[in-house]
Amino acid sequence: MKNDDSILIDNFSSNKNNIDVNSLERERERERERQKFNLDQITKVELNEIYNVDCIGLIKKIKSNKLKVDAIITDPPYNVSRENNFNTIGREIDFGKWDWGFNQTKWIKNIYEIVKDGGSVIIFNDWKNMGDISKELEKQGFEVKDLIRWIKKAPMPRNTSRRYVSDAEYAIWAVKPGEKWTFNKNDEKSYLRPEIKSSVPMGRKRIHPTQKSKEVIKELIEIHTNKGDVIFDPFSGSGEISLNSSKMDRFFIGSEIDKTYWKQSRKRIDDTLIKPAINHLGNKFRMIKKLLSELPIKNIENFVDVFAGSSVVSASYKSANKYFINDGDEKLASLIELLSNSPDETYIVNSIDSIVNKYELNKIPYKEGYNRLKEHYNKNQHSNKAKINLLVLVLFGFNQQIRFNKKGDFNIPPGKTMWTEYQKEKISKFIIAFKNKKVQVRWKDFEDFIEEVLEEVGPENTIFYFDPPYLLSDATYNKNWNTDEEKRLINCLIKLDEKGYKWVLSNVIESKGVENKELLKLIEKLNLKEIEVNINYKNSNYQRRKYSNKDKEVIIKNFENGKR
Repeated sequence: MKNDDSILIDNFSSNKNNIDVNSLERERERERERQKFNLDQITKVELNEIYNVDCIGLIKKIKSNKLKVDAIITDPPYNVSRENNFNTIGREIDFGKWDWGFNQTKWIKNIYEIVKDGGSVIIFNDWKNMGDISKELEKQGFEVKDLIRWIKKAPMPRNTSRRYVSDAEYAIWAVKPGEKWTFNKNDEKSYLRPEIKSSVPMGRKRIHPTQKSKEVIKELIEIHTNKGDVIFDPFSGSGEISLNSSKMDRFFIGSEIDKTYWKQSRKRIDDTLIKPAINHLGNKFRMIKKLLSELPIKNIENFVDVFAGSSVVSASYKSANKYFINDGDEKLASLIELLSNSPDETYIVNSIDSIVNKYELNKIPYKEGYNRLKEHYNKNQHSNKAKINLLVLVLFGFNQQIRFNKKGDFNIPPGKTMWTEYQKEKISKFIIAFKNKKVQVRWKDFEDFIEEVLEEVGPENTIFYFDPPYLLSDATYNKNWNTDEEKRLINCLIKLDEKGYKWVLSNVIESKGVENKELLKLIEKLNLKEIEVNINYKNSNYQRRKYSNKDKEVIIKNFENGKR
């Protein structure tokens, strides 16, 4: 029961009986007018994003973008606040002005065109509103299938001497005709009851007064959608539906008009993003949401990460089954191999713990212990524990860089890292992200790597991702990249395009007034679009901050989502 189409109105009396519903609706219309400047800034509706806008305006944007969603799962206001008052038993049911006089059917009039044929619409609400909602869904062309019950383990308080205990909430399920709808019943069960039992979110887990149980949301997502589907929540509230969509390998779009809940829900989702285990310079974590929204959603078997670096893109992309990961830096690639192929994240974390304790790396300053570990590693680079020792050196080294001298010795000085619970969680999540993926890691010249992969994969279900050194950047890891290398890369992109392979490229097309002419030629030759990326590098390293406001960073791809 969220507050998307409804607004907290401060100029109304706190006495519920004095509320004029018509005045409230007029105030909401005025708020929509004030919001138009926010909606006007949205030219393209991005996947994996919750917007702080009115849902009807966002629905119209989705429609104008010709974007279709596989399901709408949502929890609008119920209009129940004014009907109950439980002050006498210590629990007042008054959720705020957003739950008074909400028009239950207005937003439904706008959704038919944005739902795919066979797509589901699941709407939570009070049982008293279900008749109106059901009629409107049918009027718009949907087929109402069932009424789903959420059976609560902690019932709503009532005067039990005169009424039944209210132990359930309801959701209506409808489908758009035209295709077979999704209904993922467990084959071990002969049938499914339309009910889910779980507790109400409490304590720190509860950030919205009408937040739904994650168990309920997860089960609905599991039954009514498939991996790679797009789920739209017009009344996002706590972000529970979007959060679980992401965790279950679905894409999401949400809208939440209350800025406080919008910020909280965005933070919940950002906290689940896979961070790079190694903060390799140039890693794409800061633009990962934008990048993921430009990658194909479905029908991808193979993901080919040509210049993987930290491999945060491979870790974050969920739509493929097999991952080919490559980096020209053998040592970096070997660390990614260690992490991505680890059967158990606790083994890596415990191994790091052991080394940290042995060399006293959590004592500041830890220069002496770090140098002892570095000396030990350089003398034993071919031992069984060499990779894990190198990983610790990189984690505790200056800017987490990987650099070897002409003798082949690791020679990065110590940094200022502490081995905290945050660091442990970051590495654990990175390893877990690869658990159900088939991963091959290689360290080859990019052209040789591509030729090898082409012998194994076909164009119909493969996506290549390129994040090469930037020709227009003077970062240290770009020092061996020149115009000849750029031309060699562009020739590879042209050949892949000719063979029917999809690819996505990250790059800088202009820096400090200088254009990447080779890249511009490619764009013109293949008639490609450049998608500008506006990234805030405020908390990044000095070199990155220094030039970021002078760079035009872009994503270029040779296909549109949903098409070749």
